[in-house]
Amino acid sequence: ARISRAPEKLRVRGALGDPGGRRVAIVGTRNTDEYGRAMAYEIAVDLARAGVTVVSGGAEGIDAAAHKGALDAKGHTIAVFGCGLDVIYPPNHQKLFERIVSEGGAVVSEYDDTMQPMGWTFPERNRIVSGMSDAVVVVRCPTKSGAMITGDLALKQGVALFAVPGDVGNPLSAGPLELLRRGARMITKADDILTPLGL
Repeated sequence: ARISRAPEKLRVRGALGDPGGRRVAIVGTRNTDEYGRAMAYEIAVDLARAGVTVVSGGAEGIDAAAHKGALDAKGHTIAVFGCGLDVIYPPNHQKLFERIVSEGGAVVSEYDDTMQPMGWTFPERNRIVSGMSDAVVVVRCPTKSGAMITGDLALKQGVALFAVPGDVGNPLSAGPLELLRRGARMITKADDILTPLGL
């Protein structure tokens, strides 16, 4: 109900999990650093251990670290594609997507199964990433990025928004710091989200 231009359909492979369960999106840049990768992974591990579904976009970098953290914690994760479910993008994530489905999670898309990724499909899918989540965590990204779009969408959709602080002057910190200025809450560990969610 929060999503503007809600998708007419959502194709799903795997299991979406408990409809009443909590979901938290973890997003950030594809071109991340070790700090970003570690933060996304550790937050995802602790969220998954608390029974929270970790949602992300299946991309390189932060997304992949979040999905892997949830899986390694034996938790539940959902990847929202910016293409059809028959199209593996990025191609080197085939094993990751297979693992998500085989270990109880899901890959989802609003597009027909053979739809190729386009420049506009990734910003479009971000409204689903935030819209299906109770909270969004932005880890590392420049001010112009898909993760910033997701953060802005969260604010518009009334979804709780969190951002991981980073070193001032690093372009990868610029996005989260800007979101903190706009009212996002700071997160340094999963407890910073679990407590507001009542978990």
